[in-house]
Amino acid sequence: MLSKSAQMNREPDLDKNFWNERYRSNQTGWDLGQVSPPIKDYIDQLTDKNLRILIPGCGNSYEAEYLLEKGFTNITIIDIAPELVKGLRSKFQSSKNIKIILGDFFTHRAEYDLILEQTFFCALDPKL
Repeated sequence: MLSKSAQMNREPDLDKNFWNERYRSNQTGWDLGQVSPPIKDYIDQLTDKNLRILIPGCGNSYEAEYLLEKGFTNITIIDIAPELVKGLRSKFQSSKNIKIILGDFFTHRAEYDLILEQTFFCALDPKL
């Protein structure tokens, strides 16, 4: 068993429970509240609306929302936080052009033409 000092200095496990609690308690300081401007500019340059697009660690999915507004037809978003994904399923329930996956990006198997990433890489456990 770890001492109290070791427990306090231990890095948190960046698992689904960690991220679920961050969203549940609204501790999402990285969330811009809108699509990231550089990603928006990039999306605006895309002409093929049928690209198979993946957004891993999608968070509140502003980028997916923007892609839908721009007419993209094959969007997949994946996140590990169950509460977040539940909200996304409600948010996007009327869209047939988006697939929402509760799962681990590293075990997900599919082919995509484009992967868009905003803050996913910085959220990864450094031990990976």
